[in-house]
Amino acid sequence: MARLVLSLPLVSMDTTGAGTGSYVRIDPNYGNLTLGPDSAGSLVGVCNPESGIETVTVSDCHVVLGLINPDNFIGGTIKLSRERAYQAVKEQIADPLGLSVEEAAFGVTELLESQLRNYLESMILGKGYSPSQYVCFSYGGGGPLHTAGYTKGLGFEDVLVPAWAAGFSAFGCGAADFEYRYDMTLDIDVPDQASDEQIMEAGQQLQTAWDELKENVAEEFKRNEYGADDVDFRLLFRMQYTGQLNDLEIEAPIDAFEDVDDFQALIDAFEEMYSRVYTRAALSPELGYSITAAIVRGVVDVPLPKIPEEPLSGETPPENAYLGTREVYWDGEYIDAKIYVMEELLPGNKITEFSIIESSATTLVVPIGFEAYLDENRLFHLKELD
Repeated sequence: MARLVLSLPLVSMDTTGAGTGSYVRIDPNYGNLTLGPDSAGSLVGVCNPESGIETVTVSDCHVVLGLINPDNFIGGTIKLSRERAYQAVKEQIADPLGLSVEEAAFGVTELLESQLRNYLESMILGKGYSPSQYVCFSYGGGGPLHTAGYTKGLGFEDVLVPAWAAGFSAFGCGAADFEYRYDMTLDIDVPDQASDEQIMEAGQQLQTAWDELKENVAEEFKRNEYGADDVDFRLLFRMQYTGQLNDLEIEAPIDAFEDVDDFQALIDAFEEMYSRVYTRAALSPELGYSITAAIVRGVVDVPLPKIPEEPLSGETPPENAYLGTREVYWDGEYIDAKIYVMEELLPGNKITEFSIIESSATTLVVPIGFEAYLDENRLFHLKELD
């Protein structure tokens, strides 16, 4: 993080600097389109008269193409101007490239989706996996506009778009454990065939470290008005064979170190994990064991957000969900897209043809060659048709 290696377990994340707020420019040296990496963010783009933005964004292209309803952006809180977006795309992108405004705007969305698709495919295949083994979640305010485009042809097992797509990141934070974690570096060596005295001395050093870390964790929770009795303390340790370079983090199978048998339990847990990572043939107990860290995690139960579960209805959407059609420019021609209100669709409904599903906070595009099915948990399953 920020070019610094952190001695903490982290979730691996890959990112690409492309989104609906990304600025769109023509490279002055090569004459080709470039996206980002800077962005208008919450200011949306030139289409927002109050933004002060003068550079075209991907969102401006959405407005030109008719994919975004300019009167329903964030429920109408921000009124977007198609005229401003059209003029900006014309002057900055279309005229310099010798294209119509619609062709230029559509080309921008195709470029964005192509970059995302290529990046996604290379990221997955580069790790030795296949998209067919995974489900792709698409969320955010602008993400569902491009889901079909960047997943097309990749063959994911399923593609899911939550009806609460714009709040999905916040949903994830709300569903996360409330915990504190403290680590302490140790250097405790226990030779193979160690005496009981050596084992007890090593175990007591480890327990002393755990006790100190538990006090630190308890103090953190106390600041948040949780008592020690509310906290589930989880003991962990890092161990390696003496002389090896890589250690493993293991959850301790004991609540406290009390006798020689407890140390054997730690070894068993370590070697079980070691054999899963490196195979059992790599076990090397003759080298002895090194405990390199003590870790304590404290976790308290928090109220979790609930995923909705509603009864299934038929495939045909109710009449009140259908708003009519809107002219949309798509792949060289204007077509009439069916417009649906996301909140009015019922579980079991299936959306086909070229449709746009609108909510006040997000927009899901279901282009030709795709269909969307809403399940009982209000998750849209976007499927590419054969």
